[in-house]
Amino acid sequence: MTDTNDLAKFQEDTSSVLAKTLTGLIEGITGVAASEKKEIYLSVGHLLQAVRKGKFLSQFLTEWNQYRAKGRIKEDYPNTEQHYTCIQEILDFLDSDPPEEIRFDILKKIFLVAATEKVSDRKSLLPQQYMKVCRTLSSGEIVVLSTAYKISKQEYIKHNSAAVWLKKIAEESGLVHPELVEIHEEELMKKHLLSPRVHSDKSAINVNPHFRLTRLGLDICNYIENYVEEKEV
Repeated sequence: MTDTNDLAKFQEDTSSVLAKTLTGLIEGITGVAASEKKEIYLSVGHLLQAVRKGKFLSQFLTEWNQYRAKGRIKEDYPNTEQHYTCIQEILDFLDSDPPEEIRFDILKKIFLVAATEKVSDRKSLLPQQYMKVCRTLSSGEIVVLSTAYKISKQEYIKHNSAAVWLKKIAEESGLVHPELVEIHEEELMKKHLLSPRVHSDKSAINVNPHFRLTRLGLDICNYIENYVEEKEV
């Protein structure tokens, strides 16, 4: 695994680091494909994960290069400590976390928003902190958080019922079941991204002003909203 000190020491171009990581994934896939049948059976889960991670990394490399080509990222930004710590979060995710597209996508967006230096400067500690928080989220928690953010921008809700909030999130997110939403709600409250329930029976909420998003939850969502997608031309 490439660590931050190695990145700083050799001052490798980010595109080169990502390309080498992608090459390593491809070589791993090729090695499994060429192995004995018994080994293939044992490695099929790893193979699938490697394929998915390779896809994520390839898309990320394309976007990074497009951002650089269009001048969205300053030439000296890849030499900053912020860049090293944030790219390390990406590489650590690829090394050790389940390859879920929703989770990788949110890390990628925070990384690219930070790299543009339009919302935060290169000395800010927030991008890496936001990435660390988001790495703890499951894909379902991300869906609930982003849905609450979307609703908060569309309408001012006048109720204070937890049951109504769960039903609204379930309908808008596609999760369908309020019970599913409630599972993710509990984790988001523990992580201080949603405000807690109120009253002794926990049946009520303070829904406004941001549909239960805490200041941290709102700031992370606002930060990610500044992401601009770049595709290979």
